[in-house]
Amino acid sequence: MALDVLKRYYTQLGLALCLAISGANAFPINQAHAQITPDTTLLAGERSELDLGSGEVNGKVVDLIKGGAIRDINLFHSFLEFNVSEGQRVYFANPAGIENILSRVTGANPSNILGTLGVNGGANLFLINPNGILFGKNAKLDVRGSFVGTTADGIGFGNQGVFSASNPEPPSPLLTVNPNVFFFNQIPGNITSQAKLEKLAVDNLLLLGGDIEVKDSKISTNTGGNILLAGLGAPGQVALTKDSNKLGLDFPDGAKKGNVIIKDSAIETLVPEDGNIEGGEIRIIADSIEVETSNRDQGIFTKTENNGHKSGDIIITADDSLSVRSTSRRSKDNGIFTMTNKEGGEGGKITIDTGSLTVETARREQGIFTTTKGNGQKGGDIIITADDSVSIIASNSGNQHGIFTLTTDENKGELKGGPGGSIQITAGSLVIESRRQNPGISAITGGDGDSGSITIDVNGDVLLKKQGTIKTEQRNPKTKGSAGNISLKVNGNVTLADNSRIKSQNKGKGTGGKVTILADGAVEIKYGSKIESIAGGEAEGNSGSIEIEADSLLLDARKDPSNPESERGLVQITARTDSKAGGNGGEIKIDVGSLTMIGLGSDKNPRGGSDGITANTKGSGNAGTIDIRVDGDFIMTDRAQIEAISQKGATGNGNDIIIEAGSLSLSKRSIITADIRRNSKGNHGNITIAAKDKIEINNSDIETSVGPNAGNPESAQNTPGGVGKITIQARSLSLKDGGRLETFTLGKLPGGNITVNATDFVEISGVKNNSRIVTETAEGAEGKGGRIDITTKSLNLSDGGVLNAGSQSEFIGGDINIDADQVQLTDGAEIIATSEKSRGGNITLDLDTLTVNNSQISASTKTGRAGNVTVETDKLTVENGARIAVSGVELTETGFPERQQDDSEGGEAGKLTIDADSLTLDNGQLVAATGKKSANEEAATIDINVPGVIILNNNSLILASAIGKANGGNITIEGGVLLALPLTNDEKGSDIFANAQQGDGGKINITLQGLFNMKVLEDDRAFRDSSRTIIESLAFENNDSEIAALSFSGGQSGTVTRDITNSAQDPENLPTSPVDPSALIVANCAKNGKADELGEFIITGRGGLPPSPLDPINSQSVWVDSRILDTEEENIEEAKSTPTPEVSYLPMRGKRPTAETPTPVRRKKIVEAQGWTVGEDGTIILTAEPNNATAKSNWYIPRSCGSKG
Repeated sequence: MALDVLKRYYTQLGLALCLAISGANAFPINQAHAQITPDTTLLAGERSELDLGSGEVNGKVVDLIKGGAIRDINLFHSFLEFNVSEGQRVYFANPAGIENILSRVTGANPSNILGTLGVNGGANLFLINPNGILFGKNAKLDVRGSFVGTTADGIGFGNQGVFSASNPEPPSPLLTVNPNVFFFNQIPGNITSQAKLEKLAVDNLLLLGGDIEVKDSKISTNTGGNILLAGLGAPGQVALTKDSNKLGLDFPDGAKKGNVIIKDSAIETLVPEDGNIEGGEIRIIADSIEVETSNRDQGIFTKTENNGHKSGDIIITADDSLSVRSTSRRSKDNGIFTMTNKEGGEGGKITIDTGSLTVETARREQGIFTTTKGNGQKGGDIIITADDSVSIIASNSGNQHGIFTLTTDENKGELKGGPGGSIQITAGSLVIESRRQNPGISAITGGDGDSGSITIDVNGDVLLKKQGTIKTEQRNPKTKGSAGNISLKVNGNVTLADNSRIKSQNKGKGTGGKVTILADGAVEIKYGSKIESIAGGEAEGNSGSIEIEADSLLLDARKDPSNPESERGLVQITARTDSKAGGNGGEIKIDVGSLTMIGLGSDKNPRGGSDGITANTKGSGNAGTIDIRVDGDFIMTDRAQIEAISQKGATGNGNDIIIEAGSLSLSKRSIITADIRRNSKGNHGNITIAAKDKIEINNSDIETSVGPNAGNPESAQNTPGGVGKITIQARSLSLKDGGRLETFTLGKLPGGNITVNATDFVEISGVKNNSRIVTETAEGAEGKGGRIDITTKSLNLSDGGVLNAGSQSEFIGGDINIDADQVQLTDGAEIIATSEKSRGGNITLDLDTLTVNNSQISASTKTGRAGNVTVETDKLTVENGARIAVSGVELTETGFPERQQDDSEGGEAGKLTIDADSLTLDNGQLVAATGKKSANEEAATIDINVPGVIILNNNSLILASAIGKANGGNITIEGGVLLALPLTNDEKGSDIFANAQQGDGGKINITLQGLFNMKVLEDDRAFRDSSRTIIESLAFENNDSEIAALSFSGGQSGTVTRDITNSAQDPENLPTSPVDPSALIVANCAKNGKADELGEFIITGRGGLPPSPLDPINSQSVWVDSRILDTEEENIEEAKSTPTPEVSYLPMRGKRPTAETPTPVRRKKIVEAQGWTVGEDGTIILTAEPNNATAKSNWYIPRSCGSKG
């Protein structure tokens, strides 16, 4: 003690000598001792004084500042200069009852605190120097109350008065209350700290100046003390507030604030292990704030150690900007953060209100974050409001940095980690940029609790580039926590570019978080970027859903044309469950104005996987539904993909794909698919697409498929509406250049049905690749093929376009049903139902008109049983080599079976039924060809019902044929008139055959009103070549039109039965120019005709009418009654294979020639009418005698159809 006093004495002596030499000039701050000089502004007896070495604190000699003016709880000091030199310890004496010690500096120099400044007691200390305050690198504070350092001009005490440094006066006797306002009469001085102000025991540390700079410094409290730094950039006043024991500041609206710079420093509040208090709060208020760190535990942060108490909050207000920059690539825990360790309590919250925010990081656990470790407490939240922009730039890898919350459990044994903190960002715009996949914005938990949610509300645009990431994750498979939700609400656009991510992942027993994007503008996912919701690892919970609502959505996997270093990459919106996961995949729901998907455009994906929108499962859970609603155009191109899949080995189901759009276009090998892969025990979903306008599929696929040994038949049967279906509804559907609708099964499930309802038209056009609608069950499959149903006004297939329902397995192929006004097949198009060894599906067409040109409609089988073909239409035209067939054998181009086959290689044909008002075959074929003997009477039969005209022209063929020992099929033709048109000598005839190779010939039954220009062949001579070899097509290639039902080897010939009612004209030489019937009919009555005056004239027979309605009835016109008398017996059956006369008609009246004509019963002779006369009342009377009178030329008055005579 004596030694310390002696040192102080010599120090004072040196100071006195210096003053004597230099007069009143202050020492520079680097002098051995700065000076504390009281002024004379206080009343005598109340002035401050420095008593060197007069005190002792914590066993050390200190200089005491005594005196001052006491006003109740307040003690006032006033100094001309106030500096504390290095090594000096200066303490204010704390008289009893004093709560606040207020010291002002009235001189012109700043205060340099280079040593220790404290209070010898528990009072609050206010240091007021308008010129500035500096804390040197060795400065220390020892204040147990609150410390306030300010460059204000004065402090106010409500209405009681002001204690001013710029206008110093003795304190009013009324200044007996706590101070509550700071006055700034000029631009404030700055406050700078280079000190290590560590483990301060203050209640509050408040620095209020102009600009505040903390450089290579530390300001730290460890007993729950609060820290407040604030700057004011212009004259004004700032209110001092107090909430419990916490000091605060209240700036006027619009006040210009100063700047705060924190460089390579720490502003921290700590709660040590033995502390029994909550962590202190850090609050910073400024115009702009810069935080730059280069080492661990730098920046602005609060920490709580193993004491179970809450970490302190951080509140930052920066009117213009806040910048947080971490430059170290080796150290973590720097930036702005709150942390609780191990047995620490709840994490502190970070609240930031700024104009713009920039965060730059160099490694993990840098940036703005909260971490909570252990004991089940909640992680701290992060709330950011930026009027302008938020920019996050990360330049290195790491699990998390940027802006994040992290909750983990570092204890061994029981897991205790609590829920993670949430992140809420409200900004004008948001940009996230990094060089690895992980940085960005994230909320992670590894404990029992859920990870926090991320909520982003942006007035402008959101841009994630260079692997920028927004992520929530539950990463511990042993815990039951869930990943948090991610929500983006954006008034502008959302863009993910350069392998960026928005991702929610659950690896535990909880669920994945929901990802929601609501954007008034566009959402663009480009250049390898993804939006993902995943149940990964051994997760038992579901992955979260993904919902996107926007004006438009773009997925673009191409290289960035503006960045030559960019690479193409998968772009995905994915909800999935991984191989060991037991949860279900989340739903993907998209509701946008327009949607464009541009894939990689190559055969190989750069990193595998799917490119586009995917919902799949690899585990026991089900994949989620994909639900897409597009108000306008939906475009997929360059191998873009939409997939709902149960992956290889999974036990969960795939799910449905639902699309509603204004229009839909797929091109360049894009695909929409719902699949179950090899050995999956799940089922696949359905695809349902509805478009208000058109659907165009160009060299692309919409498909459902079942892989080998895949599927769960029992579960599928109990699924309402079935599985694997494709349903299309649109104004029009176009499949071009390889466009395909397909359902396919190799597994245990049936192939799905395809249903198309297009109000205007469906067109299927091949060009280079065959476009098609196909359902198929492949070899080894254990389910039947799917059905194809098409309803439309017009169906056009051309250039190899195909409708095919096929089966290569032992299960039935699907049916094809078409309901349309008009169907047209041209240039190699096909409607086919095929089977390998099973029963094939049926084809049913219900149409107004059907035209088949150089194309075919066929139900065929290789060794099984082909389905039936039924055509019901008003008008049917088969031309230019076209064919409608049911077949159990391969057919040649001419329509005849391949004779190299025998019946062991063939299958059973089905039945061909034609029901039409008119039928035209112009080099066309109707074929039923069987390769297997069958007890089925309808096998290889052709039924034709045409009440109108049947025209065979230009080498046309109606064929019911059989190979091997199979019997020929039957042909039944009923209706109006069948006409084989007159041909020139160099043209080939048309034929109707029901022949067999070794079996019996078929039966041909013809019931018509007229049969013209055809003859019946009674033997096979026309089918043999010069060597007597049977070549069935020989008769087809001659110039005659023929009918035959023959067996060529060993079987019985069939029968040809005709029931014909011929016209009167000799049909041997029909005119080539038919009469126009419109000239023979009066279409309307005279203008003065009346309905009740209309007459009626019924005549049965032929003749007796004038040439036209405009000509008078002539008595010379002969009428012949064709009616058959009731008592007359008739037998019109011809003997089997009886030759018919070469003339091509049969008598139309009376008995028809038969092999044995029975004698008619004798009856009273009926005399045919020979003439007629007109009675007075206009009645026409038929007479037995001819009337030789000359008809009057003017008896016929055509003005009225109702004239009576």
